[in-house]
Amino acid sequence: MSYFIRGQFEFERPRRYKYWLIPLYSVFMFFQLFKNTPANITVAGVMVILGIAIGVTQGRLAVIKPTLNNDGQERVMIRGGWHYLIGWAAILVIQIGVTIVLAHHQMDWHELRSVTNDSMLEELLPFKRIHEGGWWVLWALSASASLSYTLTLMQRSPAFRTTISRHRHEQRAHRR
Repeated sequence: MSYFIRGQFEFERPRRYKYWLIPLYSVFMFFQLFKNTPANITVAGVMVILGIAIGVTQGRLAVIKPTLNNDGQERVMIRGGWHYLIGWAAILVIQIGVTIVLAHHQMDWHELRSVTNDSMLEELLPFKRIHEGGWWVLWALSASASLSYTLTLMQRSPAFRTTISRHRHEQRAHRR
């Protein structure tokens, strides 16, 4: 847990898989698992609105530090800080609350700790999320928060957009 928290206060180079592939996969999983009923549409709408609010807030408050790569091109480093941790905690609380309310599930302290640890692992190792099925409500929240975070960072920084949008063939051409 301390590694996850400490990591939010260090600058990291944005990776395409974390900022594009994982959010798009979350959207895909939401549509795969979603059952179209009036009640589900309402719940999905609420989850999307909450996710967007959290993601935009995290994106607006993240620290973007411009850097130059080896070829002299402008790139960025990102630091989430306390704002990212608070948004992540809000998402975790919402997920647990929705699980308890909608699934009529009793959760003990051991299970709560397990869910929290799993969420931290998914944040540290985003590819872990790919292999899990999950529930469409949680995918709606995750997809909307992560996509709005990425889009907010892109809107704030053209260099961020460039950093996560580079195509592999462009990277090879720059290395030559």
